[in-house]
Amino acid sequence: MVLVLVAGAAVAFLTWRVLDAVVGSEPVTKAHIERIVAKRPTEHMAFVLCNEVFVPSQGPRRDPPHTWTCDTYVGPSRADAQNGPSYQVLVRDDRIESIRRVATH
Repeated sequence: MVLVLVAGAAVAFLTWRVLDAVVGSEPVTKAHIERIVAKRPTEHMAFVLCNEVFVPSQGPRRDPPHTWTCDTYVGPSRADAQNGPSYQVLVRDDRIESIRRVATH
């Protein structure tokens, strides 16, 4: 009886993982990246602008990451916004791989 319950749980878990991988994976969009980067600074965020950057590689790579640069603007409103920190975002396989702060552009 216990063996049947464990086997049923294993089948349910594997089914959930397969369906999540097939159906649940949505591509990362510019708007999604901007929302996540907007949560990084502690100041009031007026807006965030992100651009995808093409970075040539030294040799052929099968699946190079997509590199985005995001500039933040902090202030009480868009009219009063000033430059905030800049971030580099690496996206691979429709997932954000890393977000790191870089020198302000």
